Order: sequence, then C-alpha cells, then structure tokens
Amino acid sequence: MLDKNNIFHDLIVEVRTLTASHNPIPLFEDLHLDFLDGECHFTTSMRTLLMMSKVIEDTLNLHKKRCSLYSGFQELSRFKEHRERYTKLAASADQIFVIGVADTPVEEIADNVHIRTKNADIIRNNWISIIKDKNINISLIAQELTSQEHHGGYIGFYTNSKAITEKAVNLLIDNNVLSDDPVSGKQACFNI
Repeated sequence: MLDKNNIFHDLIVEVRTLTASHNPIPLFEDLHLDFLDGECHFTTSMRTLLMMSKVIEDTLNLHKKRCSLYSGFQELSRFKEHRERYTKLAASADQIFVIGVADTPVEEIADNVHIRTKNADIIRNNWISIIKDKNINISLIAQELTSQEHHGGYIGFYTNSKAITEKAVNLLIDNNVLSDDPVSGKQACFNI
C-alpha cells in the first residue's frame, strides 16, 4: 500500500491514473494537462527500475556537462557500492546530487558531486533518479511498498515529461531535501 504521507504519493497516483486510462480525456479535470508533454510508463518491476536508473545515469555520457542528476539512496551506505560509477559519471555531469540518510561518511568524489543529507529521511522510502537540463527531462520516481511482515517491492513510473520532471525536482526543493546549496568549486559534504 502506498504511504499517503510520502512527498511523491500524489505524483505517483496521478501518473498511475494517466497511464491506466487508454482515453485520458475524462481525466483532464483531475490531472494536469502539462503532464501530457511526454510519455509515462508505470511499473512495479524492480528490473525495470534498475534498468531505467542506469539509462538515466548513462544519459549524462551522451550530453556531456549539460545535465544535472538527482539520485536518491535510502542511506549513504547504499551509495558506497555505486561510488566508483558516480566518480566516472561526474566527468560528464553538470551537477550530481546524491541524496541519502547520513549513516556513514562519504569521501569527496568531485567538485560537481554534492551529498545531500538534510531531510533525506523524507525520501528514504523512494527510488529516485532524475536527469534534467533545458531540453532533457527524464525521471524515475517509485515508492517502496512495505508491510509489517516484509518488504513489498516498489510502485512508480518513469517518464520523459518535462512537467512531471520539474514537479519532482520542485518537490525535492520545496521539502528542503536539496536545501544545502552547493558552493561553486567545493564539495558539499558532512562529517559524522
């Protein structure tokens, strides 16, 4: 079951409703028309989420130094196994924002890689991978489904909609998840 208090809940429900209907015209009153500016694909497949995360990250290599990447990790300890990959991605990115709960220190990667831990607990139960610039907007947003008995997988979407991608980034900004403004030329990091 989706957590209604999750910051991405309404966005996931709106995209789910849009993709579930073969004729979205009756839904126009309830949905934002801007969301129709790209394709949306709803998924519960872990394989699809993993594949799309890699596609989004690899897009940096196709558009060198143009795009910003926003990646959510539940805890920064989960980021450690991806550190080497992100070190390579930093050479192709404009900016990279790694978001996660500060359960372990993360060594400096590059000047354009910013570790965000403030309010990261708000998105702890989400899978987030977003790439954005003026012309490229791809986002993957999923919410973890949990029950008291066990982990229940994820439910979410991926899209190339500029409106949805902007809304997702704005949710991160509005909820102060990206509140530590990066200092130009200096790694934003923390000490535990």
